[in-house]
Amino acid sequence: MNAFRSIFNPFSAKTPEPSSIAIDANGSPITIEPANWFICFVPGLRRQWWHTFADRRHKHVFALRPHEDGTWLLMEPWWTRMMVNVLTLEQAIKFLRWGGMGDVLKVREWIPGRGSQMRGWANCSVLVSYMLGRPYRTWTPNGLYRRLSSEPDVERVDVAGFLRRHVSSESQRHSRTALAWMPKLRGATLRDTLLHLGTAVVATMTSRSGIGLHRAAIAEGVRDPGVAGAYRSAAPEQAIEKTRKLLAAARWRGEIDVDDCALAARRFIAMLRGDLHLEVVLGLRESPSHSEIRDHVACVVDAFLHGVHRPTPMAGTPPPTQAPDPADLPARGLIREIGASVRELARGDDWEAVAGLAETLWSDYAGCTGLTWEQASGRIRHAWESSPAGSHAAAGERMREPPRFGACRETGC
Repeated sequence: MNAFRSIFNPFSAKTPEPSSIAIDANGSPITIEPANWFICFVPGLRRQWWHTFADRRHKHVFALRPHEDGTWLLMEPWWTRMMVNVLTLEQAIKFLRWGGMGDVLKVREWIPGRGSQMRGWANCSVLVSYMLGRPYRTWTPNGLYRRLSSEPDVERVDVAGFLRRHVSSESQRHSRTALAWMPKLRGATLRDTLLHLGTAVVATMTSRSGIGLHRAAIAEGVRDPGVAGAYRSAAPEQAIEKTRKLLAAARWRGEIDVDDCALAARRFIAMLRGDLHLEVVLGLRESPSHSEIRDHVACVVDAFLHGVHRPTPMAGTPPPTQAPDPADLPARGLIREIGASVRELARGDDWEAVAGLAETLWSDYAGCTGLTWEQASGRIRHAWESSPAGSHAAAGERMREPPRFGACRETGC
């Protein structure tokens, strides 16, 4: 009978009491802090009949604000609906550029607000004013602009300058997010460390927000090179610097043979980007899965380490020696003799003072060695500097004639 009664009397079903839900002072189940909105007063993109009666620069108004995850929330009143959408940074920049054609104000919303639903005609100005919690009785975008501009805490926004700062801060946030993924691996090998770093970097650069940031930097770089510069200096450079420090530590431990760790780090990050990042940027594929990223990074790390690892000689194998220049072979002993003789004959440690004597001695043997004075002078000077000081001639004593060495022991001439 009770079941029969509940079917034909829906009001007899037990419903939860509203008092069971905790509310804040404003009567809301949750407490939300007031947010800052970018209120954009813009010219029309498509001519409408009422544009004749509106301000030249303020024919429409909409609002948007950034989220902590890099996306943006758009609130734009249309004739036929209220458009509330989540945008990528690339999409939001298009609306901000539209706002730059008119005026943009940074306005903090009022919670709970002092607006009213009893406003009558709900055009774009009325709806944006109501969303901000304002009680203004104005029906034109320019009227709302003048009322908001008179508030002491409202700021005018320079769109170009804001975009440079915002792209830079978003790039830094992405870099911090990527590097924060790296665990503290004590005693880990260089390969394991690069695998963790590379996985974090690729996952961040191929994420939805990362791709949007990259596309935005490219698109805006055409209009404002400062945006592209801000992106470049903040996003890739932090990963490159982290990689450089890892490589420098590995070189200090003798694990790798790299002359320029900064250049090697740049090449490693470029290898991580590769065709995978380009395909995602161009929309040719979706962002890779975690397993695809791991496989890609593993291939990159192995190829990179193959080029920088210090070779380990086999047991009993002498270390390789650099093959000497054949032109140097017949002249080595002669260079040592001339350097030692110049040290013995000439007084003082000034090479410029004895270079003429060395050149005179060398001129007799340049033909049989195949080395000109310009080619041999540096090595003769090194031999002269390396020779111990001999019995120099006393002050005022006339230097004796240079010796003749006779036949070259190496060449037999």
